[in-house]
Amino acid sequence: MKSHHQVALSVLTLCISQQLYAQTNINEANAVSDVQASTELTSNSAANSSSDETPNVTLDTINVTAKARTGTALAQKISEMPAVTQVITESEIQMQATGNRTTGDILAQLIPSLGTSSGSTSNYGTTMHGRPVQFLLNGVPLSGSRSLSRELNSIDTSQLERVEVLSGATSIYGAGASGGLINLVTKSLVGYGPIRQTRVGVSSSRDFDSDSFGYIVGQTLGYGGERAYGRLDVDYETKGGKFDSKGDRVSPDVNQTDQQDTESLSVNGSLGVELTDTQRLDLAATYYKDKQDTDYGPDYGDNLQVLLKPEDAPPSLKAVDGANVENQPYTEKSSVNLNYSDDDFAGSGSSLSVTGYYRNEKGRFYPSGKTAGDQAAEVWQANGLTDEIALKKLKSAATFVTQSEAEIEVMGLRAAMQTETEIAGKNTLFSYGVDVERENSEQTYYGQDLNTFIASNGLTAQTNGLTYSGGPDTTIDKWGAFVNADVDLTDKWHTSAGVRYQKLKSETDTFTPIYEQLLEEYFNSAAISGTSAAYGIDYQAGDVEKGNTDHDKVLFNLGTSYQITPKDQLFANFSQGLDTADIQRALRDVRAGFVVNSDNVQPIATNNYEFGWQGKHGDTAARLSGFYNESDKTVRFTNDYTVEVVDTDERVYGVEGSFSHDINEQWQVGGSVAYTRGQYDKDGDWLELDAVRLTPLKGTAFAQYNFDEGSNVRLQALAIGGDDKAFKDQQKDPDSSALPVTGYMTLDVLGQVKMPVGRVDYGVYNLLNKDYLTVYHQTTYGDLNRLPASGTTYGLSYTVDY
Repeated sequence: MKSHHQVALSVLTLCISQQLYAQTNINEANAVSDVQASTELTSNSAANSSSDETPNVTLDTINVTAKARTGTALAQKISEMPAVTQVITESEIQMQATGNRTTGDILAQLIPSLGTSSGSTSNYGTTMHGRPVQFLLNGVPLSGSRSLSRELNSIDTSQLERVEVLSGATSIYGAGASGGLINLVTKSLVGYGPIRQTRVGVSSSRDFDSDSFGYIVGQTLGYGGERAYGRLDVDYETKGGKFDSKGDRVSPDVNQTDQQDTESLSVNGSLGVELTDTQRLDLAATYYKDKQDTDYGPDYGDNLQVLLKPEDAPPSLKAVDGANVENQPYTEKSSVNLNYSDDDFAGSGSSLSVTGYYRNEKGRFYPSGKTAGDQAAEVWQANGLTDEIALKKLKSAATFVTQSEAEIEVMGLRAAMQTETEIAGKNTLFSYGVDVERENSEQTYYGQDLNTFIASNGLTAQTNGLTYSGGPDTTIDKWGAFVNADVDLTDKWHTSAGVRYQKLKSETDTFTPIYEQLLEEYFNSAAISGTSAAYGIDYQAGDVEKGNTDHDKVLFNLGTSYQITPKDQLFANFSQGLDTADIQRALRDVRAGFVVNSDNVQPIATNNYEFGWQGKHGDTAARLSGFYNESDKTVRFTNDYTVEVVDTDERVYGVEGSFSHDINEQWQVGGSVAYTRGQYDKDGDWLELDAVRLTPLKGTAFAQYNFDEGSNVRLQALAIGGDDKAFKDQQKDPDSSALPVTGYMTLDVLGQVKMPVGRVDYGVYNLLNKDYLTVYHQTTYGDLNRLPASGTTYGLSYTVDY
């Protein structure tokens, strides 16, 4: 895959693209906040916000000017977009980011319908409206057909200028956004003169244990001239161990890895030049890497009982000192986004924008046990061994230790035009364009020496030179074309309609499935070969031949919004989203002879309906919406390792709302609530979807006091409701893995103190030292994943601009 790098960068030098700019202005007459932005959700900001700005906690209506530099997206005002839309500002991010808070922690607090943070490196199971979210970084897709579930582990939070959120399915952005879009926009500089900023910070557990200490240092340098600008942000961070509410160090997450004992480097750079009064060229680049270096491993119990006989030995979930992992987990990402825009293309008055982007992601997971016992039992039984006691003993020998490593490479090009005109006397804005993208992915399991692992009781992991396929090397090509019209029917009534044609093709190389390799190794091992020979078993791993899939789909969107009073607006929207199967992951566990074709793996289209109201009355702003979405297909794996597309209808519905109120010039209060439910059709019965798919009932609340000199303090809460409906309901489904959720609530105190020079930020998280498990740790994987959340943690930082 490395050979594609030079090609990708060469293409990028020829790409031209768009910019998205944001600038907030308060209209005193109607308290409407105007933010110049693009619903392309790409690229950099137009203004460098003051670091001393008081966080804006009101829910002002957000408008986007028609002249905003947009690309392949809707260009109407965000306030008129018939969907739930939110822009999280730099000041809001600053307040939440002190200490070792992750992007997932921050977004879970500020986005009503987004799933809670996992408390690990992964954002697996993080959905909106019960559907997948497409994450972007400066418009470069972080979510693809192949996902390592580390999209939110891509940039240091101090380098974010804003986060743009569009919830609900969309046909505008192509595949992968049935639940919505979240675009992380990094900081840039437009203006005159130099900027310099230095950041330092520390974090610790409740007991100030030395193993829990972490720190961060960062530096920003930038300069803006009359026609050109440049900016560079560099942040280095270390994180210590994780301690629960009892003060015990928590075991590493052996399934998706975590952030304990990691060092990270985050770099954000941008360059821009105004070629003419209407033409602009901008380059944004990011690099992020974190790597774990820990001496602690999981407690597998005496003689690895937790791993080998989990039914007899529940895990302690405490970390054990003395781990020696040869290849520690890491995440490494780089992205490049080259943009060109022309607000008056060829003197026509139309806007042209073209975006070229490239992303590379690598990730390594924690070594973990893997068993092929069930697959081995099938072979034994097929060859005449049926004694249950003998099978149980033989199955236990089919144990392996592996470590997964993956690489994903994405490059794409998007081009769009926007033309303003009048149709029947109505102001109309047409947006139309095309986009192409190629994604390459590969994943490998590296075998670990089993004897060394057993002798160390699971603390030492050293490679044994064997490798296994984590699925086929896969190439996915996406082509799309769209047209969208935004029409002002009256000065109060706006409508939007569009259509998109999406084509998806994939090619998979010939590969040997991992269970084929493991079974060959197992049946030919010294411990088993004698017995397997007695039963005439000479197992040879088989292959899955290369294959391809080819699908296309026409997607529609239609929405409207109406200003029923100067202070109230209604909106309604229908849109279609498209999700592609993670083909490489889906094929990982199949057996030899499986055929990869369009019938076995199909994309899933989602119909999404929304209706809502938002308004601002005096010092109170609020928003309320309801949603319903449905799909009529899902990809299911059968017991004989085949994949079939079945007619399993799914429906998801719910409500979400948020409000804020200015009690006076100092006090502000607010909160949000999101309630989501959903079912799937199982043999004519509607069974509840589990919490891996749906966020349980979630609520947030805050009270903030702003001091006259610019300091502030905030008390905030996040609550999750308990739910066992899916667990009880899915007893009717033998393939179900649903688990009950126990509700919890956490409190945080955080704030900012304006100093004579600079600013101090502080945070006390899980203030009451609540003993709880995140939804992710309650509902995914096995007992080794029932890891407690952090107890009370502290964060303190100092920022100075000069």
